[in-house]
Amino acid sequence: MEIYGTEPLKIFQVWAAEEEKTVIRVVAGDVGFEKEFDDPNDPLIVRIIKFCEDTEFVKLNKKENVESFFK
Repeated sequence: MEIYGTEPLKIFQVWAAEEEKTVIRVVAGDVGFEKEFDDPNDPLIVRIIKFCEDTEFVKLNKKENVESFFK
């Protein structure tokens, strides 16, 4: 995902899912992913969020319906 950090469309979401899991979604251009983590303090989550914030990804609220971005 770091390779695509210069794409014009850059968005991400992070939220607490069922069973105390954390889900993160990231899209840059036509590339995206969704991953579920058991530990909300997983170092990879921290790295992904820092990268997204540092490269000016737009953070979306989970309440926003953006399913079409994450296919």
